[in-house]
Amino acid sequence: MSNKILIITAGAVVGLLSVILVIKGNPANMGFCIACFLRDIAGALGLHRAGAVQYLRPEIIGLVIGAFIAAGFAREFKAGGGSSPALRFLLGILMICGALIFLGCPLRMILRLAGGDLNALVALPGYVTGVWAGTAFLKKGYSLGRSQAQTVLNGYVALFFFLILFVLLLSAPAYIFFSSEGPGSMRTAVTTALGAGLLVGILTQRSRLCLWALFAI
Repeated sequence: MSNKILIITAGAVVGLLSVILVIKGNPANMGFCIACFLRDIAGALGLHRAGAVQYLRPEIIGLVIGAFIAAGFAREFKAGGGSSPALRFLLGILMICGALIFLGCPLRMILRLAGGDLNALVALPGYVTGVWAGTAFLKKGYSLGRSQAQTVLNGYVALFFFLILFVLLLSAPAYIFFSSEGPGSMRTAVTTALGAGLLVGILTQRSRLCLWALFAI
């Protein structure tokens, strides 16, 4: 299967899974949104106290585990880092803030447009302009520097972290917050959400379909 066909297939599956997740209980107009799910996870850990958006989303846990499994089977699992960490951290903050102001990541923007939500058109010009500006910088030679190879143990840190989150999701200790109302209270069954995340993680790792490049496993 050519890479283009694989990317198209991965995109189609992600779109279909997003619809299924909404039907099964996820918030309408969200489906599979990286930014929103990360916001909910941050709330569940007490990193913010907006009571309506707190839940350890299994979709993100499954995505990381699925990508790890796919990379392992393909013998592509490796760890890298050390390239402009402070600047990358700042850019990540700006990206997530911009996404949450819009109420969704680029993936959700496409899903909203597909669902007939024309409010998403407001963000589309900015997104296109940002891609154009970033491409112009790259063409002029801008670079954050080459990442250096790290020990494999470094690569297991993210996996271990999300496995801990899964344990916390199942055990639901008192210090983990779960919304009783609002978007955080709208969720599908854990097994369905986890399965969807696993499939998305595997497909995106193999196809290199970019979901913000948040998880570079």
